[in-house]
Amino acid sequence: MTTPSLLVLTNPRSGANRRDRGLAGRLRQLVPDARLEAPADLEALAHVVRDALATGVTRVAVHGGDGTLHRVLTAWHHAAPDAAMPEVAILRGGTMNIVADSVGVREKPEVFLPRVTSGDVRLTTRRLLRVEVDDAPPVVGFLSGNGIVARFLEKYYETEDPTPADAARLLLRGSLSAMVGGRLARDLVRPYVGAVIVDGERLTGERWTAVAIGSVEQMGLGFRVFHRIGDRLDAFQVVALGGSIADLARELPSLYRGRGVHRPKDSVHVIAELRLEADEPIPMMVDGDFYRADRGRVRIALGPTVPFVT
Repeated sequence: MTTPSLLVLTNPRSGANRRDRGLAGRLRQLVPDARLEAPADLEALAHVVRDALATGVTRVAVHGGDGTLHRVLTAWHHAAPDAAMPEVAILRGGTMNIVADSVGVREKPEVFLPRVTSGDVRLTTRRLLRVEVDDAPPVVGFLSGNGIVARFLEKYYETEDPTPADAARLLLRGSLSAMVGGRLARDLVRPYVGAVIVDGERLTGERWTAVAIGSVEQMGLGFRVFHRIGDRLDAFQVVALGGSIADLARELPSLYRGRGVHRPKDSVHVIAELRLEADEPIPMMVDGDFYRADRGRVRIALGPTVPFVT
């Protein structure tokens, strides 16, 4: 079997590369016949992607976290909206690696990358979300959300060079604070006020602690928030949280175990389209990156499929 041509894309600002300046060089030595690029910005990334498409690259190894993967796949989608996505190998390098965990990639990059080129791999496919924020060009990713979902990540990234342990501590502190009505819980609350429309049907309620959206099972720290998705390609899952932050804190054990939500104002939906409509701007998270719908309009639908190397 012929090994597909390989492009290795590494993010020089990822958590792993900031902590280990020699890592990218070692990756290059492991696959001397592959092309390795470290684009400095989105414009440079777009140029690399266009060149990869023109030269017939069919497999891309992405070294970075969820945000890096999101930017690479979005650049690919913008460059060739109707083309198939390449085979993608995730080289774990971010502060959190949720998509890698969800598709079963847990090896260190130095171990996984030689295997990617050896042919000793299999493919597993996941479906991207296609996120339209107002009239801006669509972006693609696997996780999205507003309300406390976006606010939690904002607080998390306030820490210099954050780690999953920092996220776990913030979650624990926030949960305890929520149970007693503490200051941190109040700081984490940024409700979404507006309509939630799933496959054309508007949900009852106007004020939401969060609306979480995913096409992969996990949402970080081992929480199986989107437990009804698995490897389905025909839908994504929405978890609408209409209760208080204290209600959310009570839901966390069930969400961790992949058993869904049970409070009266919370609900789960497996759908093909979500629309959010509000009279005020809507801050949104997509794979750890932040967006803002100033006109209060967000549409999320099914995007392209991605074959992951595992």
